[in-house]
Formats: sequence, C-alpha cells, structure tokens
Amino acid sequence: MKTYYPSYYKNFVCIADKCPITCCQEWKINIDDATYKHWCQVTPPADTPIQYPKLSDYTSTREEQRVITLDKQKKCPFLREDKLCRLVLAHGDGILSETCTMFPREYHDFASHQEATLMPGCPAVLNLWHAQPQITFPQPADFSSVSKDKELLFQVREYILQIIQCPDYTPELALMECFYLLSELATETLSPSLISDYFSPETLTQLTDTITAMDFSPEDMLYECNELLQDLAVNYQKEGLYQSFLTPLLNLATQISADSCQWDLCRKWQQFHIEWKKQEPLLRTFLSNEIFSDLLLPGGDPNSMQIHLQWIGMEYAAIRYAVFLAWLLSGREELHYKTVCDTIVILTRMTGYEDEDIYEYLENSFESLYWKWGYFAMILADV
Repeated sequence: MKTYYPSYYKNFVCIADKCPITCCQEWKINIDDATYKHWCQVTPPADTPIQYPKLSDYTSTREEQRVITLDKQKKCPFLREDKLCRLVLAHGDGILSETCTMFPREYHDFASHQEATLMPGCPAVLNLWHAQPQITFPQPADFSSVSKDKELLFQVREYILQIIQCPDYTPELALMECFYLLSELATETLSPSLISDYFSPETLTQLTDTITAMDFSPEDMLYECNELLQDLAVNYQKEGLYQSFLTPLLNLATQISADSCQWDLCRKWQQFHIEWKKQEPLLRTFLSNEIFSDLLLPGGDPNSMQIHLQWIGMEYAAIRYAVFLAWLLSGREELHYKTVCDTIVILTRMTGYEDEDIYEYLENSFESLYWKWGYFAMILADV
C-alpha cells in the first residue's frame, strides 16, 4: 500500500530537550496493550523519583483508557529535569508506547492507500510551517480498489483544500464557504458533475460576494467564542492541566462573561484583527493540514465530513479567541509568533478528540449535532 506524505513531513525532527511545550507533561499518554504487557515485566530506571516494582505500576485507567499516571506537577514520572526520557536512556526507544513512538505522526489507512501527516500539537511542527508556510499535499492517484462514491469524497476534499490554501480568501471566509458547500453536498447524491458545479468559479464567486456583503456582529462573535473557550477548557481546569496557560485566559473570560472587563472589546478586537491577519500564511497552512488529516477519515461520508469541518471551525475560532485574550493580557500592540504557536499547540491538544468523543461533545453542548450555517459563520465572523 502506497503512503502519501505532505511536502513538509520528512523535514520534521523532534527537538527533545529544547521543546518549549513537551508532550510528556499535562497530557494523557495512552499505553497500548502490547506495551502494558511488556511493562509488567520491566523494572523502572533507578533514577525514577518514586520507585514501584514494575513499569506497569506507573499506569492507571482513565475514561476506559490505560494511561501513564502523571506526578503532582502533571509530568510523566519518566521525564527528567533536562526534558529527556528516563525510559529511553535506560532501555532504548523500543520501550516506549505506540503513542510516544508515533507522536506527532499520524497515519490513516484507506482501502486504496495510506496518508501520513504531522499533528499541530507539537511546537516543532508549527516551527516548520512558520519557516516555510507554502506546503503541498499529495493527491492520491489510484482509486481502483474503492467505490466511485468514496473516490468522490477525495475529490470534495481536494476542492476544499484548494479553497483553504487560496490566498484570495481569508481563513475565515474559506471556512465559511467550505462549510456551506459541504452542508449542501451532504443532502445530495454525489456525482462528478454535481461536485464540479458546486466548486465552479461562478458558484464560488457568487458565494463570496454573498458572504462578504453580510453584516456580522462582533459582539455576538466575541460573546459566543468566550463561552466556547470556557466550555472547552472546563475539564482541563478541573484536572489542573495547562494552568499556567489557561488560568489567566479563563480569569479574563469570566470577567467578560460578567461584563466587568476593563477593555472595550470591540475596539480592541479591531486592533487585534490587524495583527491577526499578519499570521494568515501560518493559519492557512495549519487549516490546510487539519483538512487533509481530519476532514475525511477511513469509512467517512459527507455527513461525517460536515461534522469534522464543524470541529475544525470551532477549533480555529477557539484558537483565534484565546490568542486575542493572550494579546490583551500582554499589553503589547504587536502579536508575537510565540503566542500564536503556544495557543495552537495547547488548544489542538485540548481538542484532539477521537471521533466518538467529538460526536458526544457536540450532541451534549449544542441543540443539534449538525450546525446551521449561521452559527458556524457567527463564531468565525471576520469582523
């Protein structure tokens, strides 16, 4: 089976002890069954602060998954002060779980091929994109082993990628147009001619003109994104994860909810918006990667693609708003890359749900699993 890689993939190198947001801290590190069985037979390195008989004793079950039990500082017990791994130093890479071995690599196995990407929850990946944002994604060529319906889904994804990557669109406008088109396609019987018509230059021009002529409320957008961020963060706050990042943002979000914020948010948003637009090359690359890796999964259909685009849009809206709050608190006029990078890394870790959890979250948090276009557009309003 052929594996397809984005253009940036083979340039990735883990920066290990130089990583500013290590994946060995404040994150649930899954332990697969094979690793657990092996760990039942292996003693911990001698310099592990708390000594248990076997490596398996450092794991626990959370939400029906076996994970490494973090220490009081929310760190992996095998993480040294110099950010190197005690397990690797003592036993080599082969001792690691599948999660630790693979991250930030991600693979999806389709009937016709395999696709590889890197996840944005790693700062080194963001640094790659920041240094060279003009990345390309492969277009699978052989669909002889899949049905025509499945092949059409890849065509839809390719059209959406083209819109997201086009510099003529802001990331927000691109997402709004793609969500409208995908929502409409989900109600139709797909065919090559139908897809070509939906993504034709004439249709896209008409859609662009219609959306850009709309009058969106910055107050509504800010209020809803404020609620979204608080909702996404509530479980992490309860568990004491990402506190140095989340606490100041959530304190400000609480003030905004109580109408006790010291700033004129709409005026500040206009100032922030100028700085945010300077990050568009990186943001476009980030969204393109999310579309390639998460819009269409094995076994997917138009309805699941719509759900995944909702999630990507919500993720982007939460990131943008969290960066806005961080920018406010910094007191600086300029928006620094580090603020954007750190926010994308942490928020994508927080929203990196499995499919089942995504559906559960959307069903529990919104009136309907499938959003109306108006709500999607409201949280992404480019105002």
